Amino acid sequence: MPSKISNSITKAADVLKILSDGVDRISDISKRVQLSKSTTHRLLKSLKTSGLVMQDPLDRRYHLGPLILNLASRPIIAHQNLVVCAFEDMKYLRDLSGETTVLHIRIGIERICLEELQSFSSIRYTSGKGFIAPIYSGSAGKVLLSELEDDELHLILENIRFIPIAPNTITDKRMLLKELKKVKEQGYATSFSERVLGSGAISVPIKNYSCPVALSILGPDNRFSLDKMMGILEKLRDSASSISIKLKGAAEGRRGVK
Repeated sequence: MPSKISNSITKAADVLKILSDGVDRISDISKRVQLSKSTTHRLLKSLKTSGLVMQDPLDRRYHLGPLILNLASRPIIAHQNLVVCAFEDMKYLRDLSGETTVLHIRIGIERICLEELQSFSSIRYTSGKGFIAPIYSGSAGKVLLSELEDDELHLILENIRFIPIAPNTITDKRMLLKELKKVKEQGYATSFSERVLGSGAISVPIKNYSCPVALSILGPDNRFSLDKMMGILEKLRDSASSISIKLKGAAEGRRGVK
């Protein structure tokens, strides 16, 4: 009995991961999880009852449920170590640039704001901790996607429904792939009015974490220009490197304790 329960939990976890990759049709889910459609349907029904999965009543596709999203939107609980390691550098960048600094990770085909230190200016650009945005939008999304392996990246892009949410949102897959190649080569991404009209942002990756992380500086584009972004890029990179080193030290410390 215990092994049967353990196997069910493992399969349920596999289904949740598959849904987080954007696979939402029961036929595709059953193939990925290597279960029959009837068994997969029963598993999805149980997950739906618990709030871990929800089903669109119109197209019958499945998605991560409110409980998952609620847990994921509690960044201090789920990613406390990352936030702690990043906080001082985020504060330094906020004070240096005068603009908002933000920390993002990927959740499925979306990105979530884990931490945000707002600009002190009366006119500022903010998202808010726990805010979720499409993974294909903005400089943070491009950095997160550029950190993925090719197989995982293409799987995500195959399951994204590109919707223009701002004047410069990239909604063409080929154009996005071209942009991601550029981001990977140069080690940073910029964006202007890709998620919010009048916004400008620059992002760099943070290493040594369990998932891709983007460190960003955001501001109104009439104040946070490309020239200003390039002027602060090295400081942004230095901070990302500092956080990456802290994360590596924390991970080694935990292994030492064990």
